[in-house]
Amino acid sequence: MVIQEKTVEFNGETVRNVAGTLIWLAQPPEQLEVLSRDWLTDLSMNHNRDQLQGAVQLLTKSFRTRHDAVVEVCTAFQERLQKAAVDFPPGREMDPDDIAVPELEKSEAYFRREREKLCGIRDALQQTGGAKTHGVAVWDELERLDALFEYLVASFQELRWAIMIHDGALAPSTGGTCASGAEFTASMENT
Repeated sequence: MVIQEKTVEFNGETVRNVAGTLIWLAQPPEQLEVLSRDWLTDLSMNHNRDQLQGAVQLLTKSFRTRHDAVVEVCTAFQERLQKAAVDFPPGREMDPDDIAVPELEKSEAYFRREREKLCGIRDALQQTGGAKTHGVAVWDELERLDALFEYLVASFQELRWAIMIHDGALAPSTGGTCASGAEFTASMENT
């Protein structure tokens, strides 16, 4: 008996699944109070050094865990998605169901918000003594996670634009190009 493997095709559902998986993996393993910038600032004001050191260790571990989980999926799928988008057949729509582009936008927004949270934590750590007080490890892991999230935002943008440009080229044309802004405005008013 011959078993034929079915090749998975690049489509909106694939993009949605990969983007959703990356978001899921990027979330802290558990909602730690220590991930709150206000909590870190309040803790340092109370001068409970043992509690502060424990919080920094939890932060360091959380940053490392999140980074490593996302990198595994990112390494396995992100480049594959980009290549599939580049190699996609020219006559077919990539995202006919309009699934991929909104998911990529949602993912970009998620990772931007996460970067803002990391920036808040970075500021709180800096205000409470910086690397001298908290050690270098927390900074290294924070910067590594932030750089990964920055890469994901750029990668999602690139993939989203590739899909929109590809599918936009397949859209029916109205018959020509406009030579000026006034001509474009006039053509919009006539439709």
